[in-house]
Amino acid sequence: MELNQQFKTFLTEIRPTQSQKEGWIVGATTLRTRLNADPDLTKITVSTFLQGSIRRSTAIRPIGDKRPDVDVVVVTTIDYNTTTPEQAMDKFVPFLERHYAGKWRRQGRSFGIELSYVDIDLVITALPSEVTSDQAVTALYKSESVQNIQTLEEQPTWRLNKSWTAAKGDGLYPVMAIAQDAPEQDWKPHPLMLPDRDAGRWGRTHPLAQIQWTAAKNRDCNGHYVNLVKALKCWRQTNARMLPKYPKGYPLEHMIGQALANGTGSMGTGVVQVLEEMRDRWTPEVAMGRVPVLDDHGVPEHNVLQRLSFEDFEAFHKAISDAAAQARKALDAGDPSESGMLWQGLFGAKFPLPSPQGGDRPPGFTKPSGPADPQLTPRFA
Repeated sequence: MELNQQFKTFLTEIRPTQSQKEGWIVGATTLRTRLNADPDLTKITVSTFLQGSIRRSTAIRPIGDKRPDVDVVVVTTIDYNTTTPEQAMDKFVPFLERHYAGKWRRQGRSFGIELSYVDIDLVITALPSEVTSDQAVTALYKSESVQNIQTLEEQPTWRLNKSWTAAKGDGLYPVMAIAQDAPEQDWKPHPLMLPDRDAGRWGRTHPLAQIQWTAAKNRDCNGHYVNLVKALKCWRQTNARMLPKYPKGYPLEHMIGQALANGTGSMGTGVVQVLEEMRDRWTPEVAMGRVPVLDDHGVPEHNVLQRLSFEDFEAFHKAISDAAAQARKALDAGDPSESGMLWQGLFGAKFPLPSPQGGDRPPGFTKPSGPADPQLTPRFA
């Protein structure tokens, strides 16, 4: 059975809490405000914006004492042709020492900032040299579309378009929604440059392409895509001891997006479809002893699964196959209690069981047990 109400409750239980949301808003907003006010960094800063699973609405509630993890991107005009990754990151050290002394650390391609209520990844990037003076590209990065702090779930009308604004209005004169993303030729060929301190070189990254692709896919799936990612992240979290360490995080999200068919009508059907597709699509890859190649949305030369070993992929595929079989049984079960137990076995205790008379009604016409016996009440007599 679909158990739509149970899936709705389940998603409420695995989303980040309101307190966690407030934490990342405060942490990210404070950091961005400080960056925009810094007298040295403002000379090279074009824009700051949120990326990652929080921005894409694919984050789930951290377990235990773990904190939410939010990514803040700084777009700069640093000349990556003459500046090493180390030199580029050094430009931000005085700022971090002033505002986050004892709370920050260098990472390979970012700075980690650890606060009591949120962990922040500060990602330094540079505009590609061919667009540093392109007003259309810089206008997009400075627009509300990019700098808006709300998630894709909170802004279903969002489009990657410099003319987009968050829904406002008094009901009589609402702001008209922008129906389309900006033409891809205006932004997609221009990924940002990312300093890789460990490798000693700059590489390409395109967070806007990932956000735009996610928003479009979610619309094509009737709003179910980001929820299916959350559900399967929860499945992975619940069954972590039985699963390989990888894939997780964005690679898992990307795999789900590649397998999920457009037009998804419900969570239950979507879970079954995506698990069965992941099983069937990658069975030949397992048989040939290789990991599939999945191109990043904005930087096609990047294989999202490049670091995934075949051993981990094979074990993950086996787990996906087992999960697909259980999800199919849960969907096909005609009894709500049986269906609920199967779904709960897949997702854990946060998936609620239906009441004895609960669950979705089976499709089709139910034959009445006897003739109708209308009873008139005084009101309608």
